[in-house]
Amino acid sequence: MIWSNWNKADKTLLFVLVVFLFCLCLHLSYPASLMADGMLFCAEAALVGGLADWFAVTALFEKPLGFPYHTAILPRRRDSFIKSSVTLVQKEFFSKRKIFRHLERLHLMPMLLEWLDSPATKARVTDRLLIYARNLLIKEGSGQQAAAFADRFKQTLAAVEPENFFGEFGRWLSRSGRDHEILARLASYGYLKVGKPETKKAIEKYLQDYEKERTKGDFWSLLAAGFLEATNLVDLEEAAELMQKQLLAILEELAKPESKLQEELLELFYEKSLVLNLDPAFHQLLHDLKDSLLSELPIEEAVQRTFDHLRAHVAEDGARSVDSLAEHLPMLQSHLASMIEAEYQRILNLLKEDEGLRRTVGQFLYDLIARSALHAQSLVGVVVTSVLSKLTDEQLNHLVYDKVEPDLLWIRMNGSIVGAGIGLIMFVMMKFIELN
Repeated sequence: MIWSNWNKADKTLLFVLVVFLFCLCLHLSYPASLMADGMLFCAEAALVGGLADWFAVTALFEKPLGFPYHTAILPRRRDSFIKSSVTLVQKEFFSKRKIFRHLERLHLMPMLLEWLDSPATKARVTDRLLIYARNLLIKEGSGQQAAAFADRFKQTLAAVEPENFFGEFGRWLSRSGRDHEILARLASYGYLKVGKPETKKAIEKYLQDYEKERTKGDFWSLLAAGFLEATNLVDLEEAAELMQKQLLAILEELAKPESKLQEELLELFYEKSLVLNLDPAFHQLLHDLKDSLLSELPIEEAVQRTFDHLRAHVAEDGARSVDSLAEHLPMLQSHLASMIEAEYQRILNLLKEDEGLRRTVGQFLYDLIARSALHAQSLVGVVVTSVLSKLTDEQLNHLVYDKVEPDLLWIRMNGSIVGAGIGLIMFVMMKFIELN
């Protein structure tokens, strides 16, 4: 055995053995010396005490010198040790009294409110609820959701007064600036259409048809038209080209952001819209149109198809690890996230302000944690039993020995120390008896 691997108890026992051999040599050299005799007696007692305690400590874990009787106690009693360990953990560490005493020291509601009010928790809960809402909307068999959405949409339409909607829509266009944007886009689209050769031919044909209609059945008009055409004073093709250029100039002006013509046209539009919105006939037309939409539009079918398309997109994006809402419907995702955040904050504020609700939630948490901890007793027993049962005898010995090694070493060292002390006392008593 390498000297550096020896523990202090082994080194002490070796030291006692050396002292014993020294005292034995001293006694053989001076057999009549009382000191040599006493030193040998004490060294012998110390050696015996050290060996006895070494044997006792070693017998707890293995068979010292192969001695088979009542040794290797821990490996032989491993089942009893495991059962006792489980009982200790369940009854002492997880006892009902200790669990409830520790829970009473906890301030559950302040801890819960602080955790719920942290930005990280809010973000985490919002993300989870957003995912849940998305999956709920597009899950398989979403017919009930589609019907519910369709009914809610119809109820919303039925509650809307068309003339109020018409007025609000106009005010929204004006406030948001979308009226300028829409008019500019329409003008740009019209510019592309009017600039085509087909448009010029259509204008020329319209002028020809108008000319024929105007001169039909009138001799003098036919004569004047024939004369003008013969003298090339009226060229319908040239007139159509001039009209096309004029239309293109007007549309180009309308497409310019906040141009004078654009402002005048929008002002005229809002003025005529206000007049139109006061017309009872227009009101009746809007109501008839609303009733027709409610009765004839396949809203539920459209919603169901929308869900089907969304589900297909989500499945495709899931294979690419892409968030479908963030990629295809960012405005919907933002709106849902805002709604969830607002509801989360409302519930949190209600929990902070309502003392009765806080007390109810706190009691619920207290009961839940206490019952969970009590039920954990059996689970802890199963875990401890499983872990300890899988250990080999050597691993089990090391597990216990490593926890109490300093005490066991001092037990062995104390055997030599106490043995030497008892040997000294006995030697003195023996000599005292001999003298008397």
